[in-house]
Amino acid sequence: MSNIGANISSPGTPLVAFQLHRLGAGMRLGLTGLIVALLMGLAASAYTLHGHYERRDEIPGLTRDDVKAAYHGLDAPSPLLRSLQGGHPETLAKPDRDQLIAWLTGDKLSENYDNLDLGPAAPAEIIAKNCLSCHGKAAGPNVDPKAKAVMLDTWDQVRKLAFSRKLERTPDKIKAISTHTHALSMATMSLAVLAMVLLSRWPRWIVGLVAMLHGLGLMVDIAGWWLAGSTIFGVTLHFDWAVDMIIIGGAAYSSTFAALLGMALLELWWPAFGRR
Repeated sequence: MSNIGANISSPGTPLVAFQLHRLGAGMRLGLTGLIVALLMGLAASAYTLHGHYERRDEIPGLTRDDVKAAYHGLDAPSPLLRSLQGGHPETLAKPDRDQLIAWLTGDKLSENYDNLDLGPAAPAEIIAKNCLSCHGKAAGPNVDPKAKAVMLDTWDQVRKLAFSRKLERTPDKIKAISTHTHALSMATMSLAVLAMVLLSRWPRWIVGLVAMLHGLGLMVDIAGWWLAGSTIFGVTLHFDWAVDMIIIGGAAYSSTFAALLGMALLELWWPAFGRR
C-alpha cells in the first residue's frame, strides 16, 4: 500500500494540488463521519430491501422470484400441479389425477384437503394411497433420496407445494416515482463520492475501473426495472432476462459504492501510516 499511487507530478499525470490526505485533521474527521454514515446507510438499505422483497413471492427468503414478482410479475403454478400435469406419478389413475388437479386449481385448498364429505376422493386420501410410499415417513430404503426430500405426510408439508402464485408487477406510475427519486439522488451521491476518490493517490486505472462498474451498474439496474415489465408510449416491455439485469446491476452498484467509500476513507488516513 506504500505505492498507493504514482507520484502526482510524474510525466503524463495531471497535477492535483488539492488531495484528501493533505486536508487538516478537522476536515478529515468530518469527511470520515460522512463516509461512515453513508456506509451505515448502505447497510440499512440492504436490510430494508431484503425485508421489503423477501416475501414478495409469498415464500420466506429472498430469491430471484421475489425480484421477478416485483418488476416482471410472477405466474408460478404449484409444484404439485406441475408434477401432476407432467404425468407424475405414472401409476396414478386418471380419475384421481383429475380430482387432484381440480382441487389444486380451485379456491378451497385448505378446506377440501381432508374433507370428510369427499370420502376416498379427498386429496388427503388420494395422496396417502398413491404418494406416501415415496414421499412419506414409510418410504422404503430403495426410494430415491430426492423423492424422500419431498414429504407429503401432513397438510403443513403439502401446503408448501400446493398453492399457485400469481402476482402482478409494480404499477408503472409507482415505478416512475421510484425512478425519479432513486436515479437523481443516487447518481448525485455517487458523483460526490467519485469526486473524493478522484482527489486521491489511487492509480487512475483502478479509479476508472471502479467508476465504470459503478455508473453502469446503476444504469443497468434502473433500465432493468422498465425492461422487466412496463408499458411505455403504448409499447409493452416484458422481458424475463431483465430481472437478471436488476440483480446484477444492483449488486454492481452497491458493491462498488462500498468500495469507493473504502478507497476515500483509506486516502484520508493513509498519511499517518505512511509516515510511520
